[in-house]
Amino acid sequence: LLNKWHLKFACAYLNTQNSSPSGTPLKRNVFCIIVRYSLKLRSFVQYFFVLGKLIFLHFPSIWNKFIEIVSG
Repeated sequence: LLNKWHLKFACAYLNTQNSSPSGTPLKRNVFCIIVRYSLKLRSFVQYFFVLGKLIFLHFPSIWNKFIEIVSG
């Protein structure tokens, strides 16, 4: 419940910033998506797991060692 409140507050605040030249609807939507997913991730390991998979996808040996460390 608290996480949803923060998300609604952040998105509502950005929706009121229409006078800003950099406040395009696309930027507001991207920010809302980032806030939504960052509030759903509960720990640094989960956050790193999501980003780490993108980073280490091109380096299978490093990715496999990372999986062994996290799961072990």
